[in-house]
Amino acid sequence: MKIYDAHVHYLWRNLTSKSNADFLSLREEGLQGMALIIMGHHLGDMDRCFTYIPQSYHDRIDQGIFSDSSIKEVPAADLFSGIEIFPYFDSRYITEEEADLNRFKAEGFRGLKLLYVADIEKSLKMTGWPILFGKSTEDFEKLTLRLIEQAVGFDWPIIFHADLRLHEGFVREVLTSFSGHPFVFPHFGFSRKIMARLLERFEGCYTDFSSLLPFMQKAPDAYRDFIETYADRVLFGTDATSDWPELILEYVKTVKTLISDEVILQKVFQDNYLKVHCRS
Repeated sequence: MKIYDAHVHYLWRNLTSKSNADFLSLREEGLQGMALIIMGHHLGDMDRCFTYIPQSYHDRIDQGIFSDSSIKEVPAADLFSGIEIFPYFDSRYITEEEADLNRFKAEGFRGLKLLYVADIEKSLKMTGWPILFGKSTEDFEKLTLRLIEQAVGFDWPIIFHADLRLHEGFVREVLTSFSGHPFVFPHFGFSRKIMARLLERFEGCYTDFSSLLPFMQKAPDAYRDFIETYADRVLFGTDATSDWPELILEYVKTVKTLISDEVILQKVFQDNYLKVHCRS
């Protein structure tokens, strides 16, 4: 069965021979492609950059990616043993003055990743955009809408990280304003209950279970139920980093154990990803 990972972070530029071998094994396991989230722009101050990244990922980051603040290139597919790459621009360090996405489109980016964290996030041990830049939440909303408008104009899919327990109202406004455009809310939006409401209400709304592996293993019935109920809207996603292919494999094994219906598995592993990323 063909598999596509909808949520992988490109945080390690120089893959080891072991990582390359692991990606080759994943290719043999069925992995065909990855939505690769790339920090195409960042601040010059590495310490400030780290404050807007979940602390659990700090030791998985190659500090060389912060060596300069120029646009970072989209990696070639052969870096990952021929696995197809769909490059997302990670916009977390963009300010209003830098919010023209045309230059990133020209560099080969094909999707937008939004990290909508408006305040200190204690569970992730990270700050929010308004605190990082000394701006207001209103400024952050305006910037987010400006980025979304451009991405929709480019026909880019959008990965929208938002805690729906805090930001359901704003997310509803976005989905209403850009009806039908594909938005993927990772991590089940931090609330399966609220995520379900949005999936039932908005046609272009999708989700993935990235970063939820421990919860899926702890409560398999609840997660199986959700995935099977919304099988047409759930993407396979891991939150792995580019030097962590073994996590992708662990997710694949867990999902195959969790879901026995081959039709649902194909939707989650392949069909929903292709609906979002091959619209033309």
